Amino acid sequence: MILYFTGTGNSRFVSDYIAERINDECISLNDIIKQKKPLKFHSESPFVVAAPIYAWRFPLIIEELIRKAKFSGNRKIYFIGTMGSQSGNSDKFLQKLAEDKNMEFMGFCGIAMPNNYVIGGKLPDKSEAYAQINSAIPQMKSVSDKIASGEKISKTDKTPFAGIASGAVNSMFNKYMISSKNFNVSDKCISCGKCAAVCPVNNVVMKDGRPLFGEKCLNCYSCINRCPEEAINIGKRTAKNGRYVCPEYADWKK
Repeated sequence: MILYFTGTGNSRFVSDYIAERINDECISLNDIIKQKKPLKFHSESPFVVAAPIYAWRFPLIIEELIRKAKFSGNRKIYFIGTMGSQSGNSDKFLQKLAEDKNMEFMGFCGIAMPNNYVIGGKLPDKSEAYAQINSAIPQMKSVSDKIASGEKISKTDKTPFAGIASGAVNSMFNKYMISSKNFNVSDKCISCGKCAAVCPVNNVVMKDGRPLFGEKCLNCYSCINRCPEEAINIGKRTAKNGRYVCPEYADWKK
């Protein structure tokens, strides 16, 4: 069973690719979180958890979900992070989490995917994104084959000062950087409600045809990147940065 969390689709793409190669099922943690479904998962095959890397670590909401979840059946668990280029000490935190759950840690691997961090600068256009995805396919294949054969996987990226990055810097990121208080909506908004529909934590609600943002934001930027009119921005910093949504795996194959 592959459990994935995604903002703009990178982790879903990787999960769908692996699921096809190992003949397994995918479960959206976005739906589990948004609909407040029971955190009970049963699988006869090893568990695979895929999520983006936020500040050199899995999103805290996903770490907490794994900590609270009840896993039955197979006791092996793999972790895959979609990232820019570095995963810090994500593997060490996830290994400890697996051990606390009395599960066998089968390794972690970070897979570089197109940048969706809209506040960090210009995002890739379609041709650039497809080129990056294509370059990641060999690693996806290698990880899939190892999972299928029951081998452990390992990360290949290196992060300078990884302990500080995944420790103090990650803590400060979660404390001071994660917020939607500077989100604004332009007159281009068409009141479609997609931003509310795609928010995994129900932080966006529609009022009088306009989105309002609460205090539960994860900074997954799904609402920003998936807005069909690019009407949502963070201050004045993101209007010219473009938007990125990963293609569906089925569409990419075509």
